[in-house]
Amino acid sequence: MRRLLRRLLSGSGPDPATPVRRVVFVSVDCEMTGLDPARDDLLSVGAVALRGMRMDLSATFRGLLRPVCPVRPEGVPVHRILPGEAASGDEAATELARFDAWLAGLTLPAGRGGGDTPPVVLLGWCLGLDEGFLAAGRKRAGLPPRVHPRCDVQDLFRHVRASGGAVVSDLDAMIPPGASFAPCAPAALSDIPLKDADLYAVARALGVEVHDAHDALGDACLCAQVFQRLVALLERRLGRRAAWGDLARAEGAACAGARHAGGAFGL
Repeated sequence: MRRLLRRLLSGSGPDPATPVRRVVFVSVDCEMTGLDPARDDLLSVGAVALRGMRMDLSATFRGLLRPVCPVRPEGVPVHRILPGEAASGDEAATELARFDAWLAGLTLPAGRGGGDTPPVVLLGWCLGLDEGFLAAGRKRAGLPPRVHPRCDVQDLFRHVRASGGAVVSDLDAMIPPGASFAPCAPAALSDIPLKDADLYAVARALGVEVHDAHDALGDACLCAQVFQRLVALLERRLGRRAAWGDLARAEGAACAGARHAGGAFGL
């Protein structure tokens, strides 16, 4: 466990004491032709930035990629991208390079010169799947690997679900303005069997309306809202505002011994 926490708290990530509201998070989601990065291709990439734990809808990314492998008919009801639409997408090299440039732009706050700004932290639900496809897509496109700090929202959910419900009185102050919140969320989360705990079930338990399921940008926005509420619940248990180290420890506690134990991943 100590080795795991050292990996989570080291490398390219923010300083463990950095308040989460000073970190730029990017929620990312991908749609693919299948589930095997070795033989399937990316179809679309969607992402949205969070600044100060608020979604910045002026900072979104949507890319449609033209796959090399065919779009199988059985996958269309899931990702809802028809073969003709996929064929009209851009080459993977073009879209992934555009994604790199978009991410790089987020590290420089408006009106400031970068300086000591924390790196971008990527979010995702079951982030390893997106990791595998983005890495494979970059490799096939001849692009160099990219490494970003990461937070798997699924692991954060598992930690919050397992840690139960210490109570503080100012939970409402911890939730981003305009965000709805289900008052009995901790109990609702514990009621979800882990085998059924996908992004959509957890979102509904947290009072988040589900729209555009399996649309890359729609799912990225949904994951961002789930992350906001899980951080609020984590802070409820801590009795204070969270820092990056709290998220890293929460992820470490949830994924100890699991296959995604690192604190960063390559794109």
